[in-house]
Amino acid sequence: MKKKRKANWVYTFRRLVVFLVPLGCALWFWPHESTPTTQLKSEHVSMSEEIYTIEERSPVQDDGVTRYVYDVVVHGEPSTDELQSISHDVIDEVRQSDQFQAALLRFYDDAAYIGTDPTLGEAVFAPEGDYALADWVEPGQTDEMSFGWQLREKEWSTKLTDKEIQIWALWQEQYTKQDPDDPDVKSKVTRIVSNEYDLDPKAVQQVVLKQHVWAVL
Repeated sequence: MKKKRKANWVYTFRRLVVFLVPLGCALWFWPHESTPTTQLKSEHVSMSEEIYTIEERSPVQDDGVTRYVYDVVVHGEPSTDELQSISHDVIDEVRQSDQFQAALLRFYDDAAYIGTDPTLGEAVFAPEGDYALADWVEPGQTDEMSFGWQLREKEWSTKLTDKEIQIWALWQEQYTKQDPDDPDVKSKVTRIVSNEYDLDPKAVQQVVLKQHVWAVL
């Protein structure tokens, strides 16, 4: 009994199936390009890495002249060259919202020090880099201003640890609560802090001295 030959389209269809099914599987399991995900991740990381933080901004009005003071905490271990670069970044940021005739940037390596001498130094942005010449320009005329710097090149190996900063901060807090005319005030404060942290009073004194040296050098 002879079998009838199938129509040509049947054989064509079978050949297409044999070719397309493996091709589809190969495409399905082929590794997908991961570059966009990696790029988004790297962008997220870079955006989350803060170089500095403006902790406080204070407008100062004096005889019709507007000045601003910015307390800036700088993260990491910046050199004076890096602090100069950060100065430009800070001014580029704040002049978008603040109209001033002079600005003072006070740099710190930790927010606990704000209110004391800036541990990393200062930058002035004003006419001829002079805070006193603020009345030479109108508010917002930043193109007529330039920088003046008094920055400190730090020896980072002498920086206080986080615990030492806490000890120093408590000492400062307790000191402000005492009678400044008491001749024994520093010893009293040292005893309070040493009891709080269960430390020898001499160890507390060493931390306070270490911070004093760190602040001025």
